[in-house]
Amino acid sequence: MTTKLAAKPLLFGSLATAFEWYDYALFGYFANIIGQQFYPSHDPVSSLLATFAVFASGFAMRPLGAIFYGYIGDRVGRKYALAASLLMMAVPTTLLGLLPTYETAGIFASIGLVLVRLLQGLAVGGNYGGSFIFVIEHAPKGRQGFAGSLASFGTLGGLFLGSGAATLLASILSPDDLKNFGWRIPFLLGSLSAVVGFMIRKYIPEQSHGQPTLQQLPVKEILQDYKATLLRAIGIILLDGVGVYVVFVFMTTFATLFLKLPEESVLFWNTVSMGSLVIFIPLFGWLGDRMGHKKILSGVCLGFLLLAYPLYHYVITSSQIGALAVLQLVFSVLMGAAYGTLPIMVATAFPQHVRYTAAGLSFNMSVACFGGTAPFIVTTLIDKTASLYVPAIVLSIVGAIGLVCLKGMKKAES
Repeated sequence: MTTKLAAKPLLFGSLATAFEWYDYALFGYFANIIGQQFYPSHDPVSSLLATFAVFASGFAMRPLGAIFYGYIGDRVGRKYALAASLLMMAVPTTLLGLLPTYETAGIFASIGLVLVRLLQGLAVGGNYGGSFIFVIEHAPKGRQGFAGSLASFGTLGGLFLGSGAATLLASILSPDDLKNFGWRIPFLLGSLSAVVGFMIRKYIPEQSHGQPTLQQLPVKEILQDYKATLLRAIGIILLDGVGVYVVFVFMTTFATLFLKLPEESVLFWNTVSMGSLVIFIPLFGWLGDRMGHKKILSGVCLGFLLLAYPLYHYVITSSQIGALAVLQLVFSVLMGAAYGTLPIMVATAFPQHVRYTAAGLSFNMSVACFGGTAPFIVTTLIDKTASLYVPAIVLSIVGAIGLVCLKGMKKAES
């Protein structure tokens, strides 16, 4: 039996997630500017809340995308589902870069922004989870965890590229130029995801995954026979969705708006931390194949539970960039371990003939319900309670939930 990893599926599977998440996360990095452009308000917090509500709306479509593309992936073929989702993603991303602002089109600009986010959410629903299955099933046994981590590597690589693009533009453009046209440039470049979709469709052979044991819809079988496993997977994936959106995507807003730290420095350290996170992902994927993925994820949950509050306390009381860097670098290790082991844990929890749909539902329902809404909820709670410790409490709760859900997770027999 070969132990060699197939290069093309790994490359294109990782690029698929990178482009999907580069396109999708840019919205979070430019939330302040987008809020001013499409939801102008005299109160910056109100404008930001409106923007984060739109950000969350895209996540509502992701479970539907998982069901739609999951059916294609489980009944037609993995590569067809993945390629179609990439092609779909290119359209709304390009439109977002071309949308007129509220000043030009009034309420129609605001409505257009919501529609674009809904289309993005539908497309990502077919990629997130499905791309992990695509890569893992092309890998030999004993190296599937490492292969799955490379798909996660692409996910965070996309977030890293988005953060890097925001940092670069903030450093070379004046604030007025960034607000007027600069923020649009990364969205227009994101249309290149269509090229990756065409490459997958043309050059990657379909991996045989057997015939389905039932001819009913995959989602129906999952809800009938694997509901408990689905719920556990959703709980564990909170480490992914809530973790990354609170510690990295929302952190740029938290540090600049609430702690009054300089935006350029915040973006710089956010990019450095995410770059570190990306490096840790394949390392923990490799370690998981050798020492056990469940053990590593248990350590991540404990880290969330025990370290979030003291780290946030350090940042809040010092209000220094160095403290922010420490917090994000610690969580880059924890999140690297989570992203390196979550794909294989979730993928092997479901039988092969419903795996594409099940993985897509697990990841997208968790991130849609809790990850995508995290910036909005955290911002609202900070505004209502006047406590800057809200993010720390949320992260601690996520760690506790993950420990409970991990206890009952088992591998599927097929």
